[in-house]
Amino acid sequence: MLRVLVTRLASSVAVFLLIAVGLFALVRLAPGDPIEMMVPPEVSGADREAYTAAVRERFGLDQPIIVQFWRWLGGLVTGDLGYSYTNGQPVGELLADRLGPTALLMGSALVIGLLIAVPAGVIAAVRRNTVADYTISTVSVVAIAVPSFFLGMLAIYTFAVKLRVLPSAGMHGTGRDDFGDLLLHMIMPVGLLALANAATFIRYVRSGVLEELGKDYVRTIVAKGGTPSRALRHALRNSLMSLITVVAMTVPAAFSGAVVLEQIFAWPGMGQLAIYALTNRDYPILIGFGLYTALLVLICNLIADLSYTIIDPRVRTAR
Repeated sequence: MLRVLVTRLASSVAVFLLIAVGLFALVRLAPGDPIEMMVPPEVSGADREAYTAAVRERFGLDQPIIVQFWRWLGGLVTGDLGYSYTNGQPVGELLADRLGPTALLMGSALVIGLLIAVPAGVIAAVRRNTVADYTISTVSVVAIAVPSFFLGMLAIYTFAVKLRVLPSAGMHGTGRDDFGDLLLHMIMPVGLLALANAATFIRYVRSGVLEELGKDYVRTIVAKGGTPSRALRHALRNSLMSLITVVAMTVPAAFSGAVVLEQIFAWPGMGQLAIYALTNRDYPILIGFGLYTALLVLICNLIADLSYTIIDPRVRTAR
């Protein structure tokens, strides 16, 4: 286990650095000048050139690209992601302030999605080709096919505008910051993201359990007098390998889905900050957002690899 952890950590660090270099290069090669957007419209002529030059010098953009890169890379190693072009605040602080709401949204949706998907997938597998199986499969396909932004707007129109039972935006109401108010604001965005997660997970749970139920060891358990529940328990555990894989792949994808829902529900997370940075060409924030996303992918893959060795001893032996 320790050897696997050390190996994966080393490779993850190397991949993260390569991604960081790629992000820096892509952002620097992007069309458009972010400094031009920072110049007030009333400034013109020679004053505009002087203002632009001063801003470039302030952020170090007057230096050659290779010098900018090494300064940025040196800061990255020490945890310094630079400063925002639009407000001058440290990018690390801006992202850290938004990380909590996004983690709350994604984490809650992931847990609820798994709590829905595992029993629903097992039921669909055990009751294969029945009404229950067809119903669960149809609902999951529809949930995957319908875009999250459409479901979000439909939910706001139904529950916030027509029924007026749920708040339409934000994390807290005006003048309120209690836990009950937070739960009310979480229902729609978390529910929609959890539905999207569950719809994806159900298909893998169903196919994984079906595959395991058809194997010889399950028939052996039943032939030796084991109960169906015991056989199902073994089949479910062995089918978790595929579920872990899809969860590790879905979490980063859910991160992008959370960006859309954060815009729709005005959720003060990293998604809103990323859209703001994209609109204003605030490249340090965009790079920081990309690095956070890459780090999330690497962490999910590392957890998935370690989970494989815990669930299936054969994987541990092979490594």
